[in-house]
Amino acid sequence: GVNYSDIGGNIGRSSDNFYYIEGIDVTDPYNGQAGADLNTEIIQEQNVVTGGIPAEFVGSPGLVSSVITKSGGNDFHGSVNYFFQNDSLMEDNEHVDSSKFTAYDAAFTLGGPILRDKLWFFGSYRKVNREQDVSSLDTGEYMRTVTSDADQGYFKATWAPSSPIPITGTYLTDPRNPDGRV
Repeated sequence: GVNYSDIGGNIGRSSDNFYYIEGIDVTDPYNGQAGADLNTEIIQEQNVVTGGIPAEFVGSPGLVSSVITKSGGNDFHGSVNYFFQNDSLMEDNEHVDSSKFTAYDAAFTLGGPILRDKLWFFGSYRKVNREQDVSSLDTGEYMRTVTSDADQGYFKATWAPSSPIPITGTYLTDPRNPDGRV
């Protein structure tokens, strides 16, 4: 699922890999990459198949990455995380002296019962921010600062009526595609 350049300099794209969230294909049809930027705290299980692809994944000659997300339960549970990085934590860029950046990724999750033994929820909110200086490659001169700021929401409800098979509904907003929902 990555773009490539061959020995002759020809540029192309590969769409051999398929990416699934909760059984839904989220592969970007244009570039073959995963079509959703997930908060890793919502992942319960990830299965990667690289050979002998099962028939349920029709048309995938490469790998299949399938993600199952966490669910609520009869006990409340959650997490909070914050990741931070800036240019002082990195080796200096020998090509561009004035290149500065700062980035953070903050998220929380919460899951639990709505109706004990019948209805559960799991949700997450994530904020991702990056601010980076752009400098001329020729002169190293500062040109501008670019800011990227994105919010991601996730909500899953699971209902177990009298039958043994639960019914699940999932809502995910993707910061790369705010109008697209999974």
